[in-house]
Amino acid sequence: MWVNATGNWAYFLDDTDRLSWIRRLVQLTVRRDWQCVAFCQMTTHVHALLSVPDWSLAEGMRYLNREYSKDFNARHGRAGQFVRKRYGSRRIENGADLLGAYAYVVLNPVVEGICPRAEDWRWSSFATTIGLTRDFPFVDASLVVAELGGSPAALRAFVAAQSEAKLDLSGHVR
Repeated sequence: MWVNATGNWAYFLDDTDRLSWIRRLVQLTVRRDWQCVAFCQMTTHVHALLSVPDWSLAEGMRYLNREYSKDFNARHGRAGQFVRKRYGSRRIENGADLLGAYAYVVLNPVVEGICPRAEDWRWSSFATTIGLTRDFPFVDASLVVAELGGSPAALRAFVAAQSEAKLDLSGHVR
């Protein structure tokens, strides 16, 4: 799932915005019995990898986008539609697809040149998943970890290898 703001607006202007979105996501996962496998907040958009056991994604995303938009508009003196268009989503086909989608989500800040390693980005679940922080305990990447034999160390190595494959020596996307 990914979503971004209208016009030239950033999706997150400060840490309060980021935490507001995370609080809404946690509420949603608990209420809907969803599993948040991963997320990564950029400035202009956000990615989340969710396991949704039923057909409630559309209703849940309406809630998340509506409530976050209301919070954002109220805090920043903004009116009108905040989210540019319907969120984007697709179903994961198999284990390889899951690993690829996971790497795409957590490597977004690396590919964009914001940080050198996925675990360095504060607003991603990756550092929590590999045991470096406890910032986002609601994230459960066990589906991804299981695809790599059950080891967070294997996940860290996989993401590092994917990062190297995406970037050349000068740090530019291939």
